[in-house]
Amino acid sequence: MWDMKTSDEIRPADPVWQEIDSIRRARGLGDAARLPDVVAESWKRCLADYNLLPDRVPRAEVLGHTELRLLLDEREEFLRIAEPEVERLFSRLVDSEYLVSLASPQGAMLLFRCDYQYLGELAGSGVIPGSVWTEERQGTNGVGTCLRVGQSVSIVGSQHYGAATQALTCLTAPVFGRQGAIESVINVTSARAEVDARMNNVVRNIVERSARRIENAYFGRMHRGNVQLRLVNSAETMDLAEEGRLALDDTGRILDGSSHVARLLGCPIQHLIGDSAETLFDLDAALSDMRPDRPISLSYQGRTLQAVLSIPETRTGRVARSQGKGAASARPAIVPVRNADPAPGDLRIDPIMAQAMDRAQRLLSAGLPLIVHGETGTGKTVFAQTVARRCSGEEGELVLIDCATLDRELETSGVLQACLTRPKACLIFDRFNELGPAGQAALLALLEHDRQSGANGLGIIVITALDLEVMVKEGKLRADLLHRLKGGAISLAPLRSNPDLAGTIRGLFQMERAALGKPALELEEEARLVLLNYYWPGNLRQVRLALRHAIALAEGKSVRLDHLPDDIVDEIARKDLTARSQSEASKIEAALRYNGGNVSLTAKYLGVSRATLYRKIQIQKAREES
Repeated sequence: MWDMKTSDEIRPADPVWQEIDSIRRARGLGDAARLPDVVAESWKRCLADYNLLPDRVPRAEVLGHTELRLLLDEREEFLRIAEPEVERLFSRLVDSEYLVSLASPQGAMLLFRCDYQYLGELAGSGVIPGSVWTEERQGTNGVGTCLRVGQSVSIVGSQHYGAATQALTCLTAPVFGRQGAIESVINVTSARAEVDARMNNVVRNIVERSARRIENAYFGRMHRGNVQLRLVNSAETMDLAEEGRLALDDTGRILDGSSHVARLLGCPIQHLIGDSAETLFDLDAALSDMRPDRPISLSYQGRTLQAVLSIPETRTGRVARSQGKGAASARPAIVPVRNADPAPGDLRIDPIMAQAMDRAQRLLSAGLPLIVHGETGTGKTVFAQTVARRCSGEEGELVLIDCATLDRELETSGVLQACLTRPKACLIFDRFNELGPAGQAALLALLEHDRQSGANGLGIIVITALDLEVMVKEGKLRADLLHRLKGGAISLAPLRSNPDLAGTIRGLFQMERAALGKPALELEEEARLVLLNYYWPGNLRQVRLALRHAIALAEGKSVRLDHLPDDIVDEIARKDLTARSQSEASKIEAALRYNGGNVSLTAKYLGVSRATLYRKIQIQKAREES
């Protein structure tokens, strides 16, 4: 995978290569500092395709807070899977002065882990949270070139095309998703440009293995409704990084595979799609006769591989019956919530929430379907359960249906048909935006049946983090289903738009300290200011977890700054807490200082246009002069 042939060995005599030689000589590198092939080809693209001048490569664009939040929300499921591995990798490398980040398919750094003492040095090269790295704009760089070539890349010091990034060493590996598309890039960066080939090889291997762990975990999530065949070279291998995974349909034919399968089998995944796994591996018995989660030996082109067959929980009962071992109970997609109201502390009812609650109750009580929309962490599920309980009364039944688990037409129809037998029930469809075509058709039929059933119909609440109108335009949601659901809609506002953020944090703090048995605990002013100035992309859920973290660590009479989660403190307090807590002018001054006086970066950081920021700066100057 790591092609280290040099450009001098393969270089044709053309003007572009001569220009590359000229740039290298101008940097004092000479002929001895040869470029690896993958780097040399990237330099050629920079000159011939992107028309980039090495000394005028633009600084990496930085996403504003709003843009970054939207991207984090969009990638929430993947990031939830990837974050533990990023944390694990960072903890392993932190003593070696490495930054660890995870970039989106567009090159934006979404997860960012770095020891505070190295942040300033890396920021000088433009490496900060939310920065966007593409080869087309920043020239040869770890993330951008990895995205361009679709393989692991090592860019060391002067191998970077842009002059501003030559102090860095970047080791990157792609994380592949469905059908081999790049889902993200895991990146390890050091502010050292020394060429230590041995150390780079060691770290490079660690990065590749981390990428495969994330890929396999995400592959399992994507194909959770399919039978999966997990392949390894040896039965003694327990590391997720060594697995190659195949997803199979009901007939045992291959639907998709992880990238490591190609390495294990020596065959591109595309050549395997549609093949029968039983034929491919010369199986003597049918897959349906194999015991799930037990090691088995497979034969492939004369080689012996070890494998484990994984069956989705929703099919476990069918597989057990086919083996004559009795029915195994599958995990139900329906989770009754009878007589299990949200705990009193689960939902903080402030005036805004109370108004939304009253509106929702009126709509649901009138027999209208209700759509509850909001960003992740805004409390949509607890809100829906509370509204449903208030409308249904003690004798009613609440049924929570996780749409992400309804993968099959028969399963979906069976679940929804069973709902028709439940008297005075309210159905709450969680993660509605993940409901597939079969589920949408079944739900539409249920709604039509309920309409015809008159006054004794079901209560319907759907919970979504995405705009359903946009889903219809993108072809992801049936328009006729949305029309049937548009009886009423409630949008839960993100925490950042709460006019009484201080009151909300104070109320949540009181609830959490009481729940943890520390009712007398107080919040120190520095910690309070951090909580007030953080942007809370995870909304109420993230606030409560942060408060719980701080209260659990507090041993004295108060919660201090060092009790808060490190990422929140690093984001706010250590940049310039005092300035951030003062007037808008002080906020701008602190932001300019943090971004090295760069007005464009500061505008991005504050979430305003450059023209608006210039106007605010000029107004402040005029005030100071007067």
